Amino acid sequence: MSSADYAIETRNLTKTFKGFTAVDDVSLKVERGTIHALIGPNGAGKSTMFNLITKFLEPTTGTILLNGKDITSQKPAQIARKGAVRSFQISSVFPHLTLLENIRVALQRRMHNSYHFWKPESRLDVLNDDARTILTQVGLEDSESVLATELPYGRKRLLELATTLALEPKVMLLDEPMAGMGTGDVQRVADIIRRVAKGRTVLMVEHNLSVVADLSDTITVLQLGAVLAEGSYDEVSQNREVRSAYMGEADD
Repeated sequence: MSSADYAIETRNLTKTFKGFTAVDDVSLKVERGTIHALIGPNGAGKSTMFNLITKFLEPTTGTILLNGKDITSQKPAQIARKGAVRSFQISSVFPHLTLLENIRVALQRRMHNSYHFWKPESRLDVLNDDARTILTQVGLEDSESVLATELPYGRKRLLELATTLALEPKVMLLDEPMAGMGTGDVQRVADIIRRVAKGRTVLMVEHNLSVVADLSDTITVLQLGAVLAEGSYDEVSQNREVRSAYMGEADD
């Protein structure tokens, strides 16, 4: 396969902080239209990889490609405009806006004069139908008038997913979408990710191995900033080094 066949590709990506190597010569290939999981123990470099790919961090060395195009020198906003949109571990919604209003803020990009907060709110009413469609996609259609701050944690994460969808991503980077969720919420969010991933590429960091096994086409395991193993869940889960490093099992 050529570079154009991959939604995301990194070549020999390295990031050092004052002598500490957080990401060590990582070459990653994420096939277009797949769900690709990035897993590993705490400190493995997963979130740093996300920050490098979306250019919230500058790499020390290496190259980053999006759909075969070199984006190594570009800024986060440029990459988002190219269709690669990420979520964050920490809540990134507007707590004192309603769910509908949160989605409308994200949808303003379509108007090509976005984020003019000083103009009348009524000018955004043209976005209401699309905002409601997105809320329905994530199962929040019954809560459009609720303030985001009033949502329980699991539903707040669904709202974050909805705002990500509102940016019309071709590539979604989800940073621990199940973090802190109860069992019921985990299954709901997993089902929604599977549904909205159709026609898109998803790269996600996730600690919940049952979710990773259920959703992922390919898994890359990081340890100490380097690639330890890669393959299907069955392949990586049977890897002795992975079982030792990630699952805490002793190597025989």
